[in-house]
Amino acid sequence: MDDVLRKVEELEALVVELEELDRRRVGMGDRLVDLEHFFRRAGCPALSQQALDAFVSTYAGRVFELADGMRG
Repeated sequence: MDDVLRKVEELEALVVELEELDRRRVGMGDRLVDLEHFFRRAGCPALSQQALDAFVSTYAGRVFELADGMRG
């Protein structure tokens, strides 16, 4: 029974850690979007594209991975 209680604590700690990680990822995504808009308005298309590419490859790619995982 002690093993089960330890695993319950491990699960609860992991859920908290994942929630914090998710909040940080969302915040970083917001920052990338803000930078993309800034560089576009500033007339820096290469930097705007770099921020957009980072956002799309990181976030859109991850959404597709998650969707694929949910199907299987």
